[in-house]
Amino acid sequence: MVDMLLAVTGQDLLSGQLVKGIFARPLLFAAAHNFWRAFRASGRFWKLWRRSLTLLFLFLFLPLGQAGTTIGFCEAFAKGKAISFEYQVDWRSYGNCNTYHPILVESTAVPGGKYYVRYSERYPEKGRMDFNIKVN
Repeated sequence: MVDMLLAVTGQDLLSGQLVKGIFARPLLFAAAHNFWRAFRASGRFWKLWRRSLTLLFLFLFLPLGQAGTTIGFCEAFAKGKAISFEYQVDWRSYGNCNTYHPILVESTAVPGGKYYVRYSERYPEKGRMDFNIKVN
């Protein structure tokens, strides 16, 4: 009963991804803009300043995306065959098991495939792997 109350729904994860996307775009734009301006800047100080800003915005962007690695196959309760995976959040490792439907299992790299993981900041251990978004 308690597990059902603490369950993270797909809508919770989707809303979290939407908010991350809203924050990611300005950070990437600012990083690209400062990278471009670093080449056009006159003077050593301004070039160094623009490069520092570029690194700052990229550093702020990196935690917004999270990749996980597939380990093997498992059984998801009441859903059948699924894929187990592991990922890290705040230097801690987590693992989970979720179904790959509607993606075909043949198009999924198991083991060793890297895919995007959606998780809630409140419950990082309840992450789900998105087999539509492959990370290189």
